[in-house]
Amino acid sequence: MNDKIRREHLQRTAYVYVRQSTPQQVRHHLESKERQYGLADRARQLGFSTVTVIDEDLGRSGGGTQERPGFGRLLAFVCQGLAGAVFALEASRLARNNRDWHHLVDLCALAETLLIDSDGIYDPRQLNDRLVLGLKGTMSEFELNLMRQRAREAFEQKVRRGFAMWELPVGFVRNEENGIEKTPDRQVQQAVTTVFQKFRQLGSARQATIWFREEQIPVPHVKPGTAGNEIVWALPSSGRLLQMLRNPCYAGAFAYGKTAGRTVIEQGRARQGTRYRKPKSEWKVLITDHHSGYISWEEYVQNQQQIDANAMCGDGEGSGAARTGAALLSGLLRCGQCGRKLQVVYSGNKGRVPRYICRGDRGDRGHARCQTVGSLRLDRAIVRCVLDAIQPVGIEAAINVAASTRAEDDARTASLELALERARYEANRARRQFDAVDPENRLVASELETRWNRALAQVSELEHRLAEAKDTADPITSHTKAELMTLCDQLPAVWEHPDAPVQLKKRILRTVLNDIIIKPEQALSMYRVCLHWAGGVHTEFTIARNKTGQHGRSADRDVIELIAELAKVCPDKSAAAILNRLGYKTGQGNSWNASRVAGLRGYHEIPTFQQQHDWVTQEQAARELRVSNTVVKRLIHEGILPAKHVVECAPWIIERKDLTLPAVQQQVQNVRRGRKLSKNCAAQQQFALD
Repeated sequence: MNDKIRREHLQRTAYVYVRQSTPQQVRHHLESKERQYGLADRARQLGFSTVTVIDEDLGRSGGGTQERPGFGRLLAFVCQGLAGAVFALEASRLARNNRDWHHLVDLCALAETLLIDSDGIYDPRQLNDRLVLGLKGTMSEFELNLMRQRAREAFEQKVRRGFAMWELPVGFVRNEENGIEKTPDRQVQQAVTTVFQKFRQLGSARQATIWFREEQIPVPHVKPGTAGNEIVWALPSSGRLLQMLRNPCYAGAFAYGKTAGRTVIEQGRARQGTRYRKPKSEWKVLITDHHSGYISWEEYVQNQQQIDANAMCGDGEGSGAARTGAALLSGLLRCGQCGRKLQVVYSGNKGRVPRYICRGDRGDRGHARCQTVGSLRLDRAIVRCVLDAIQPVGIEAAINVAASTRAEDDARTASLELALERARYEANRARRQFDAVDPENRLVASELETRWNRALAQVSELEHRLAEAKDTADPITSHTKAELMTLCDQLPAVWEHPDAPVQLKKRILRTVLNDIIIKPEQALSMYRVCLHWAGGVHTEFTIARNKTGQHGRSADRDVIELIAELAKVCPDKSAAAILNRLGYKTGQGNSWNASRVAGLRGYHEIPTFQQQHDWVTQEQAARELRVSNTVVKRLIHEGILPAKHVVECAPWIIERKDLTLPAVQQQVQNVRRGRKLSKNCAAQQQFALD
């Protein structure tokens, strides 16, 4: 027995620490595992009666980046003084980093615990043994880092020459020379091509996802570990489509080092955090035109710009993806005072009225907002300006719409045809499997029959969907093109049509406009607006600004002035009838009645109607002159009786003193004697009857 092993060591427990770095080593490196478990027999040969094997860390790395519960238990036993010796095949089994190794050595020295490996027995309290243990720990860490460095350098050397050393995305396969080729499966090729076509058409990964789900068109996924040979079809998510759109492999480029990991400190240990995308300039390898892709490199760059612009966040440069909200200018407006983007808030009945708000001063200094702008008048003004600018290209847009509609129908039909072809193959394959089985083996035959029936049902469903797609596909005829050309001349009416999608309107505005600067002019009660067009041209104009208390639902100023005049000559009920005959509406778009007229008068402090003694109406004048209303009306039209009215349908106002004019009295006397009124109106002429 070695003289370093004393009686007090043998009275305590011997702990055998077993570890292998990866699950692959646990499955395949069986001899190494057996040698480590064999240390328990050696401990008994050295005189330890109690031996405990700690193997919870099988498949865990000792580099310090993974939590090792078995190593933690070992340290606890050493600290409690329960361990007489720690057995390990070599120092690298206990730790591959100096922090864990020296911590274990220090604790063993304090607790008088021996460290035993295949080379010898070490007492950490002795200086020479401690020196040897320190060298073993340092060499163990150095060996691990050296192996990693050599393996990484060899790997990256092959990658720099364009060899694909990892699983490829769906739509590609790796050939014998580790090159990249398109998959020979035409259905997979069609599905991948459709993903990029829909993103190009809709401008948003989310909108493309919604289209795939509404049309029930699945997207292929590669089953991990199959080198792209096994494909799973499922309806896509936005994240799945974003992965495809972000991958430069689809643009025929070979890229490596696009992401990097973040190292975080948790409980005093280094841990690998989430990975982040690096800028393209920091990629380790980028080889364009490396293989045949589904899109060009230029289109890939445009897609990345579109995705970044859709990911609007705070005061970023992107305008964000077009959403379904009613605010057409969301993501385009910037404050002319602080330069921040204006945000959209909704208020009003059921939250349907949008407003643009700049929160710059409130967020920085606790003050009020920079400005708030109503959307109704501003949206109308900018839309009018944009439509005037794009009117000349309406014909070209109509032709593109026709081509886009036809291409969408063709893509849907092609996807269904390829899916039907694959479903028929699977049905025939299931039939052959069913025919090959022994009919008496019902356990197998019943399962194969179920699979065959399921495949036939899938074929039937796809045939039905394909027939519907061909029936609903409306070819673009010459008559349809003529209608599209007619709509080009009616672009404002098409824009205001209820069925025109809001997302499409927003995409049009964001295509022609980079941003819009708006600044309030306090002295002029105006907003100064500057449009920054995509071509670099700037356009400035002003729009009226509502005063305090005004809003888009308030009555027009002309209506308010008219009611103020009518209130002098007639009651509210008569004023409401006059307003309705003239076609005026309230701010809410309703017809007028007495209560609404009274409410507007009260809000604007307009006095109520009061009868005056120095003037009379037409009816009152007829009663005082004791003639009919027709006679008074005739006198007014012929200019004998002076009168005036506010508007065409308002009552006539006659000065009371004018009733005593000689000409009026003479005409009244003639009427009373039964004579006709004289024709004094110069505008009326007599024509002889032939």
